[in-house]
Amino acid sequence: MGFFQRNAFPLVAAVILVVAGGSFLSTRSSQEASLQEQEQHISELEERKAELEAEHDERERSINDQVSGTDSARLEADENLIHQLLNTALTWESHAEYESARTTMTNVYGLPEDSTFMTAFLPEAPLNVDGEGTEYPLIDLLGLDSRVNDFHTEVISVQGTEYAYLVLVDVWTTSDDGQASARNTATVMLTTDGAGGVSEVEGYAATSRVRSSGPD
Repeated sequence: MGFFQRNAFPLVAAVILVVAGGSFLSTRSSQEASLQEQEQHISELEERKAELEAEHDERERSINDQVSGTDSARLEADENLIHQLLNTALTWESHAEYESARTTMTNVYGLPEDSTFMTAFLPEAPLNVDGEGTEYPLIDLLGLDSRVNDFHTEVISVQGTEYAYLVLVDVWTTSDDGQASARNTATVMLTTDGAGGVSEVEGYAATSRVRSSGPD
């Protein structure tokens, strides 16, 4: 029996393995290429989907603006402006900060001392005076502080560039010793002019809900 006859099976098996291996590698390469194409196509579809969703959201905002007569960008800017005003007036931790808030509201925002906002939220702070004329601010003596916890705005009218708002403000007042606190829902009405100006500011304080850690 010759060499090729004796080794026919091994040789044939080797050839089959080589051919099969080449076919497998070729098929695998083709599959990988196809998979890459599919992944690229899926990525492109996802990008297009995101673009369409963004376009839809923008059209929806535009329609809402047209229907309501307001501009979403303007509303956002006014929201920041109102937040700044409320924090200036209603967030303080000492007599000095309280007086600074009063000065800002009268000088910057032009509120008269006898306006509803000033009399409701920033009246003249009480002082104790001893026999030598030394003043002791009640805010500092009691360790009082105030902060804006949250607020909600609602457009009540639009006239040209002037937007009138009704604002509900959640205000917390506490003492430094933690013995007492009061929560107040204030009502503020104001108008913005679209150029960063605020006018016609009015404020009304609702009845406070007082909490105390001491006996009732």
